Amino acid sequence: MSATSTAEPAAGPDRTAPAPAPRPPRLREIDGLRGLAIAVIAVYHIWFDRVSGGVDIFLLMSGFFITAGFLRSADAGRGLGHLPYAARIVRRIFPPALVVAAATVPMVFLWLPRATWSQQLGDITASALYYGNWNLAAHSVDYLSSNNGASIVQHYWSLGVQTQFYVLWPVLIGLVLWAARRTGLPPMRTVAAVLALVLAGSFAFALWETAANQAYAYFDTRARIWQFAAGGLLALALRPSVRAWTGRLAGPVPAILGWSGVAVLVFAGAFLESTQFPGWAALAPVAGACAVILAATAAPGTGAGRLLNTWPLQRLGTLSYTLYLWHWPILVCYLTATGRDTATLLGGLAILAAATVLAALTHWAVERRLPASGLGQRTSRGAFALGAACIALVLAACASMTWYIAHERARLAEAATDPARYPGAAALAEDLDLPDADFAPSTLDAAQDYDPALSGRCNVTMEGYEPIRCDFAGGELVPSFEGEPVEAGEGQAQAAATVVMYGGSKIWQWLPAVLEAAEARNWHVIAYTKNACIIETGQEDLGEERYRSCAAWNDAVVAEIADIDPDLVLTYGSRVGYEAYETFPDYTDRYEQLLATGANVAVLRDTPSPRFDIPMCVDLHGPDAAECTVDRDAYYEDGAFDALAVPEGIVKIDLTDYICGPETCPPVVGNVLVYRDDAHLTNTYAATLGPYLEAELAAALG
Repeated sequence: MSATSTAEPAAGPDRTAPAPAPRPPRLREIDGLRGLAIAVIAVYHIWFDRVSGGVDIFLLMSGFFITAGFLRSADAGRGLGHLPYAARIVRRIFPPALVVAAATVPMVFLWLPRATWSQQLGDITASALYYGNWNLAAHSVDYLSSNNGASIVQHYWSLGVQTQFYVLWPVLIGLVLWAARRTGLPPMRTVAAVLALVLAGSFAFALWETAANQAYAYFDTRARIWQFAAGGLLALALRPSVRAWTGRLAGPVPAILGWSGVAVLVFAGAFLESTQFPGWAALAPVAGACAVILAATAAPGTGAGRLLNTWPLQRLGTLSYTLYLWHWPILVCYLTATGRDTATLLGGLAILAAATVLAALTHWAVERRLPASGLGQRTSRGAFALGAACIALVLAACASMTWYIAHERARLAEAATDPARYPGAAALAEDLDLPDADFAPSTLDAAQDYDPALSGRCNVTMEGYEPIRCDFAGGELVPSFEGEPVEAGEGQAQAAATVVMYGGSKIWQWLPAVLEAAEARNWHVIAYTKNACIIETGQEDLGEERYRSCAAWNDAVVAEIADIDPDLVLTYGSRVGYEAYETFPDYTDRYEQLLATGANVAVLRDTPSPRFDIPMCVDLHGPDAAECTVDRDAYYEDGAFDALAVPEGIVKIDLTDYICGPETCPPVVGNVLVYRDDAHLTNTYAATLGPYLEAELAAALG
């Protein structure tokens, strides 16, 4: 990304700014290094679906150039020029990034599944406001978002990290220089000491967070600051006043350093896993880039410098920023259209060709012609106005598509209010003839078609330990109980029966059906749910918080159920998980604990988990496509659930016949979309199961 080099000086181009301090001769190898980095990024993304470490090089170079610019200003006796500096950053990085971001909006509309539109627009908006990395980090740990498709602006996470660095760094350097002057400490040594501490602290944090939660750490600015600090220390080491030591790098040493660095940068992606970043694995590309820059400083134009100075890499270096911006959205659209995980040889070459053409056009129009026009170039105020206009362009594009989505949602929701046209499970139960109709919910809504409480206070996250109790009366959440423990028996006096739902999201998905039954029979429903947690006792501790917390949560919930003294507990009877076929964990001990509370216990046969995104598949292939239909026999063995041995008093409930036909489990039943993702029922379909679940629960209570 060439934008990493565009912020070299701390002072901006305002006419009132002092003349810049003398700079060291520019190394052409730096442009070649950028070209090599973007080539590695594109190749590994397109053909290998792997992280290359190329972005880590850009982060290092951002720290290198920004720090070098600030130090030149300090040497010249000027302030850091925060306002001109910020204006220069805005001029250089905002227009290309935001023009491309705006262009991704029609790409989403034209080529990506409707099921992903809302997610994509949210990601584009977050990227335009430069907090895209935090948005992606939140999605990476959101259990309900685990099936999100690849974001068309996923690569913008690095721009968010860089922009946050651009805001932080002048404050840090300015404070350090001010403190050094006030205390009489050597300014540059003080800066070096502070950057070393920042590097050590951030890298230690990166190691910890990568081990604890790598998916979040990958996008976390705090776990990336060490790479900028490494670039800053390199800039300090190569200052003209102190870099005489590079003369010691004589003979074959620069060549060895340079070629070793290039080899690391080219091949690191083949050996390093994305799950190792930004921890130890990120040291390889950072060290490789440092080696290349040191070699180029000691012996420019020799060794690996000859490769980096070639026209192809120099040209790629010039286009690196815009090529980085374009290659990913084109790749995402290609993979979606072809249904592939990686590109073919010819497909990948076509992606590179299209991205290069668009990158060259964007570079000419936005990085060359726009500055030449003078628009937003003459004053800091003009730069900020230009940046705001670019952000407004993206937000306006997103707003127009959001309006269209809302219009479509309203149209389809109104049509779906007719129960005769949308019977759902009744179509299987009663073999109904169905009128032609668009299915509901729309794939525009499917991902959000779950009870809001599931992602709110009524649900425990994968790492949570403490039970959260939520009570429902008359089919509605009772506010006085929401998320708060209550005294045993409170709120139950007027109910005909108290029913406790206990388990993970595959139990919670039945809430609409349970509430349908509860409203008809005046039941008081109490829910205890925790994401990705099964109820088996003696679970193996696999070293993750989710397993330890699951075991503790189960024990605590059973203790609370005993205090509640319910009439019925509804929980798991089998499991269809990542294996995508039915298994029977040993729930015997847990069943015994529940029976000991004095409650009747009903256990549900688990629903199929297709393990591919059903709404997305329906968007791509249609609701009747074989690609979106799963074989019932692949999940269930005839008679297996009936033959399951359970303690006396346990009632088994199997509603599979209301979800699947005799041979297949279709994505749409009774004009209702069955799944909201790759495993969970939509709220809309679950509600149509209410009458059939009601009969089973009533029998279990009896």
